[in-house]
Amino acid sequence: MRRFLLLAAAGAAAVTAGVAVATARSRSAPGGGWLARLFFMTNGLPSGPLGWLGARWQPIEHRPVYATMAGELDLQPDDDLLDVGCGSAAMLQRHAAHVRHVAGLDLSDIPVGLAQRRLADRIAAGTAEIVKGDALALPWPDGRFSVVTAQYLLEFVPDPLKALSEMQRVLRPGGRAVLTFGLATKDASLSGTKTAWGFPHWSEADARRLMEEAGFGDVSVSPPPSTYFTAQLARGVKPAAPVVAVAAETPALAESRRV
Repeated sequence: MRRFLLLAAAGAAAVTAGVAVATARSRSAPGGGWLARLFFMTNGLPSGPLGWLGARWQPIEHRPVYATMAGELDLQPDDDLLDVGCGSAAMLQRHAAHVRHVAGLDLSDIPVGLAQRRLADRIAAGTAEIVKGDALALPWPDGRFSVVTAQYLLEFVPDPLKALSEMQRVLRPGGRAVLTFGLATKDASLSGTKTAWGFPHWSEADARRLMEEAGFGDVSVSPPPSTYFTAQLARGVKPAAPVVAVAAETPALAESRRV
């Protein structure tokens, strides 16, 4: 009970301080209103008191999201899984314990520290890694993973196509990706615009186009699977290496070889 009261008090203080900071920053920084900046500080790139609170709240708030994504990913024991924008690695801990190797990447020190503590045993055993890094420049070689996922990551990066291309690069041929892809909209004029909270709308056509431009094949995009799960889902597969066709030997070519 005492721990709960302390956390509640800290949370109240964090919210008060965070709102003040976010409001102050929004007056001088370009782009987005104070709501968007507040949302970014808690959910996009956690920082300051609000980021501390948000990074601890997300594993509770997103529990249904993690379960849905795990079902979509259909993880197998021989998979090597990368979660881009992994937060505190709650999804990796809860739904990928049976996977051969897991990796998580986040740009914020707060969730990276939480994730490293959460997966400390697996990291020590060499079956997990948590890295601070940029989704636009993933620090792994081509073809490292069999599965890539990102939940509420593309909604915050400055260049979604670049992030998608990096995910496709680190997948091995035949590897699969399942990603959240912003708020679904059937109004093409809204695609690419953002809500007051800074969360983007993408039409199914634009989501599909971005996936295909990044090099994914077998792309499918579907509406949110539940009223809680607000983002649409995009799935894709990295095509196998192209087969180089060998021309059949013609009689003339065969004759020339005998000369």
